[in-house]
Amino acid sequence: MLPDQLPENLMSPIKKATISDVAQAAGVSRSTVSKVMNGTQKLPDTTEKRIWEAVRQLGYQASPHARSLSTGRSRAIGLVILDILNPHFTSIVKGAGRVAREHGYAVLLADAEEDPAQEEELIRTLQARTDGLLLAGSRLPDDQLRALHGPSSPIVTVGRVLPEMPAVVAAEAQAAHELTCSVARWGAKSPTYLAGPPFWVNERRTEGYLAAMQEMRLPPVVVPLSRLDVTGGWEVVKALMERPRFPDALICYNDIVALGVIAALREMDLSVPNDVQVVAFGPENPLLTHITHAQIPSQQLGSEGADLLIQMLNGVYPKIFCLEFPTLVRLGTTSVSTSF
Repeated sequence: MLPDQLPENLMSPIKKATISDVAQAAGVSRSTVSKVMNGTQKLPDTTEKRIWEAVRQLGYQASPHARSLSTGRSRAIGLVILDILNPHFTSIVKGAGRVAREHGYAVLLADAEEDPAQEEELIRTLQARTDGLLLAGSRLPDDQLRALHGPSSPIVTVGRVLPEMPAVVAAEAQAAHELTCSVARWGAKSPTYLAGPPFWVNERRTEGYLAAMQEMRLPPVVVPLSRLDVTGGWEVVKALMERPRFPDALICYNDIVALGVIAALREMDLSVPNDVQVVAFGPENPLLTHITHAQIPSQQLGSEGADLLIQMLNGVYPKIFCLEFPTLVRLGTTSVSTSF
């Protein structure tokens, strides 16, 4: 049963410490406290130590809104990803978040859900609330993307290259070439690429696939996917069954599609990998070790993209605007070979 009246010390409103309280405790002015906390002025170590000790003892927390007004910076970066359910993009978030925290930045995350109109709206919203943006897998037209990029709100793209904009990407063409050569070396005579939408990543992967098929003197077959999920993988297998000859290897745009492909093949009593080889592009994922991957360094792309953006926010502009990171082919437990 509750008491009729709470103790007086619990009924009193809790008084939050103010910047004036910190200044008085440290024996300095309010502006000095503000400059030290915002990092805009260097003072003697003894003075700074006294201020931070007062902040700690009083439990003072500066208002983010007030700080942004005084410095013109929000200490936040925006990250717009294409699809939050895709492990590639969640790995990018993990990498970007780690680096942002190390530099004292918060990350505001938005999921465009593969919708360009929604993506543009999210970008404009985040530009008003952050110092700069990372765009992972952007589907906006080139001119529209260029128009959004500027000195007041710089943008770094992940997995897409425009000559005028800084970007971090994986070696997609190399990855596709190595993956295609791998299945051909394992005996495939009709490796078929299940392609994604017509943007930078898919263009580079198609380029690598076609080059490998030419080297192996095999006829290339590129089949566009209707969607980039398990259902898309299942549907494309059903469609391929209508053709006179079913491929003996399927190179999937991502590992989620590969899961749908494998499910459809098993439903048709086709063995993976004995009847059909299935390989894919994707990040390292302990839940998908059965699929042979061109392993995309997704987490590294996120961390390097965030680092590049934060450098730009601090006035350091890169000499090389496009940073490319290598990929590795990782054998899965359903590969037809355990060595190259």
